[in-house]
Amino acid sequence: MNVLVFNGTGASASSVKHTVETLRRFLEPYYAVNTVSIKALESEPWTFKASAIVFPGGADLPYVKNCKNVIPKIRNFIESGGIYIGFCAGGYFGSSRCEFSQGDPLLEITGNRELALFPGIARGPAFKGFQYNSELGTKAATLKLKDGSAFKSYFNGGPTFVDAENYNNVEVLAYFQEPTDVSSSDINSTNDLNEGNTVNAAAVVLCEVGKGKALLTGPHPEFNPEYLEKSESREFIKDVIKELKDNEKERLKFMKFILTSAGLKCSDHDETQPLPTLKPLFASSSSNRHHYLTRFKEALIEHGSEDTKIYPQSGIEFDGGENKIMIFEGFNKNYRHLSDLMSKYDLDDELIQSIIFPDQGENFPPKSYTPHFNTEIYFENLKTNSVGSICLYGEVVTSTSTLLNANRLLLSNIPNNSLLHVGTIQLSGRGRGGNSWVNPVGVCASTAVINIPTVSRFTNKPISVVFVQYLAILAYCKAIISYDSGFEDIPIKIKWPNDIYILSPNYYSQKKMHILGRGMESRVVPLTEIEPAYVKVAGMLVNTNYINNGYSVLLGCGLNINTEGPTTSLMRWVNLLNEERKAQNLAPLPEIKTEKLLALYMNHLEVLLETYERYGSSAILEDYYKFWLHTNQLVTLSDHQNVKAIISGITSDYGLLIAKECVQGSETEFTSTVYNLQPDGNSFDIFKGLISKKVL
Repeated sequence: MNVLVFNGTGASASSVKHTVETLRRFLEPYYAVNTVSIKALESEPWTFKASAIVFPGGADLPYVKNCKNVIPKIRNFIESGGIYIGFCAGGYFGSSRCEFSQGDPLLEITGNRELALFPGIARGPAFKGFQYNSELGTKAATLKLKDGSAFKSYFNGGPTFVDAENYNNVEVLAYFQEPTDVSSSDINSTNDLNEGNTVNAAAVVLCEVGKGKALLTGPHPEFNPEYLEKSESREFIKDVIKELKDNEKERLKFMKFILTSAGLKCSDHDETQPLPTLKPLFASSSSNRHHYLTRFKEALIEHGSEDTKIYPQSGIEFDGGENKIMIFEGFNKNYRHLSDLMSKYDLDDELIQSIIFPDQGENFPPKSYTPHFNTEIYFENLKTNSVGSICLYGEVVTSTSTLLNANRLLLSNIPNNSLLHVGTIQLSGRGRGGNSWVNPVGVCASTAVINIPTVSRFTNKPISVVFVQYLAILAYCKAIISYDSGFEDIPIKIKWPNDIYILSPNYYSQKKMHILGRGMESRVVPLTEIEPAYVKVAGMLVNTNYINNGYSVLLGCGLNINTEGPTTSLMRWVNLLNEERKAQNLAPLPEIKTEKLLALYMNHLEVLLETYERYGSSAILEDYYKFWLHTNQLVTLSDHQNVKAIISGITSDYGLLIAKECVQGSETEFTSTVYNLQPDGNSFDIFKGLISKKVL
C-alpha cells in the first residue's frame, strides 16, 4: 500500500524532503512512501491503493485553494478507514478552523477549514517570531508526553490545538511544555495563564474520524537535524541544531509512537541507527568473460581522457554525463577509503560515483566487502554467451536504473548485452511516474543493459523495442519457476505489462487451498477475485536510449525475495509450499539465493531475446499468456462512453491490449468492434486509465 506525501503548491521543498525521509525510515518496506501531485489526487484512483495521505509543512492557504476539489475525496478516504497526517501547515489544513497571527496585518490568516478532521481551532504560531521563508522564528520546542517524559522538537510557526482535551474523539499525544504565546483554550478560563500565555497546550493530537484517524502536529518531529545542519539559510540558529541533535534518539522514538498510534505498521529495525550510506561499485567478471570487463574499463578511460583528473591511488575521473565517475583498480587497495569518502555524501549533493575494477590476481570482490551478494555464485550459474557477463555491484546504491540512464556516455561504453547492475539497498529506487522509495535488504534490485538492433539480423525486418519489456518479465518468471525442482508450484502471474504478482498468502489460507504439484494450475483464480487474490511481488521499469545506431534498453526490476513488506515475498511461498511438502514427506525446497536467481534470469533473457529477433512476437506470446492475469478480463472504456470490453490478447506489433466490445448488458456476447488499449501514463491502477483506440 502507498503512503502519499503531498508535493504540490503550499508544500515547502524542505518539509517534503524531511517528511519523505523520515516516513521511509519507519514505514518501509511495509508501505511505499511516494510523493503525489494535486493532479494525481484529482484524477487517480489513489484511495484504493493508499493507507495514508500526508500534508507536510509549508503554507496552509495554498492547500485550501488548490485542494478544494479533492477535500471531499480526502475526507471520505479518512472516514472509510484511511489515515491523514498533517505536519504544521498540514495541521492547520486538517482542523476545522485556522487562526494564524491574529491581529498582525502582514501575517494574519483566519478562516474555517472544510476538511475539519480536528473538530476545533488550530491557533498559532504557538511561539512568536515566525517569518515566511526564514529560519528566524525557529526553536527547539520542548514536548511533554503523558508518561512525564519530554524531548525537544523542531518548531517553526505551527499551531496548538485549542481545547483538544474537550473533544471525545481527540487524544492529545504531546503538549508544549513551555508557555505558548497564544491561548490554547476558549472554554477553560481557569487554565494556567502567565501574561496571556498558556501552559500544557496541545501540540500533537490524534483524532478518530469515522473508521479512520487523523494525526496532526504543531511542531515538526519529522525534521532530521542532520538535514537541518545543511541548511543554506544564514539566519539559521545553530544552537537549535545542537539541541535537536542531543534529542535525536527521543525524536525517533516519538515518531514511531505517533505513527503506530495512527494505525501504521512500523519496521522492526532500530530507528536510532543511521540510514545506510552509499558504497563504491565493484565491476567484476569470471575469468572466461574477462575480455568484456577489460573492454569496458579501457573504453571508459579512453573517452574520459580529454579532461582527466588523477585521484589518489590511481583513480581516474570520467565525466559520464550527469555524474562524475571515478575509476579505480584494486578491490583491496581502494574499497575502505572510498567507502569512507562516500559515507559523507547526502543524496542531494553532487555525487561522484566510484567504480572499482579488479587488479591483477583479483576476480571477485572479497566477501567481507559484499556480505549480501556472492559474485562467485552468480557467475557459477551464468550460462549465457554475453548477457550479464559484467556484474556491477554495490552494497548501497542510489538507483541501479538512474545511474545508467542518467549517464549516456557511461552507457555508450558498455559492451553490447554484457552488463547487470545489482544493488542490495537502493536509497532512491525509481518506479513508473517518478515514484521513489528505499529498497531494503531482501529486495533484489537490478538493472540489465540490453542492446537491440533496429532491424533483425536474421529477417531484416524492423524490431519493435516495446516487446523487450514482455521478454524481460517473462524471463524473470521462467527463472523463478525453474530455480529448482518444485518451484514450478510457486503461484506467480504477470500483470500487464511488466509486473509480477503472486497469490496472496491470506487468500490461500482463507480458501484453504492446496497447490502442491499443480504447477500452472495453481494460478487459476476466478476473474472476479483477481484483485484480492493476487499481490505485487516485483515491478519493472524500462528506459530506452538510442545509442550507437541501436536501442540501449535498461531493464530495471525490484523483486521481493525475502522481506515481508509491503505485500509478501517469494520465500514466504517457499515456506508455504514446504509445509505442504512436509505433510507429504517430500524434501523441502531450498532457500532462494539472489545470485543464482539473477543468473537464471540472464540465461532465460538471452534465449528469449534471440527467439524474438529470429521469429517475432508470436514465438513469445504463447508463454507470456500462460502467466498473465488478464485473459477475459472485463474493462470499462471511459473514453468511449463507458462501454464494456473483454481483453482477448496483445497486438503483435506494439504490444497493445486487444479488447472486444461487449453487447450492452452482456459479458459473453460481442459486437464487431475491437479496441487497442494502452495505459495513459502512470496511473495508480493501470486499468483505471486506459486510452482506447477503435480499430474495427
